[in-house]
Amino acid sequence: MMRKYFAITLMLFFCMNIFGQVREFHSIPTERSNQLDKMGIDDSTMLNSYESDFLNEVFKDSLKVFDFIGKRIGFLKGGSGSRKSDYFKMHKTHISDKNSPCDNGQLYVLNETEKEETGGYDAVIVYWSKFIIPKVQLIKILKSISSRLMINSK
Repeated sequence: MMRKYFAITLMLFFCMNIFGQVREFHSIPTERSNQLDKMGIDDSTMLNSYESDFLNEVFKDSLKVFDFIGKRIGFLKGGSGSRKSDYFKMHKTHISDKNSPCDNGQLYVLNETEKEETGGYDAVIVYWSKFIIPKVQLIKILKSISSRLMINSK
């Protein structure tokens, strides 16, 4: 009985990731995807208006009250640090070649305490990860990235 409960819980947990965000690239409005050349042009953690609009569209079904406008976002590829430019480059490559793989990723919105712990990140997008990464681990990774950015800017 316990095994059955565990299997059902595990299945529900992993299926939750499937819903709540745009999975088909063609469902993103053309006016957003046509502006990809204005996205990922720098590696600032702050999003520009084009990036914010695009991500609001990609994650529109899972946002609830979150809005990407004016937000500081971390990007993690497979659970390790990545650059914003790499994420948008993947989307640019996919739009020019539909056979090129593209993963919108999973959005993790941080609360005020988590935001403070990470050095100011509002959310993180994890893409090309085979596993759901616990928020505790994400916070550690973002802290590490944030401290390296501070050291490099001095």
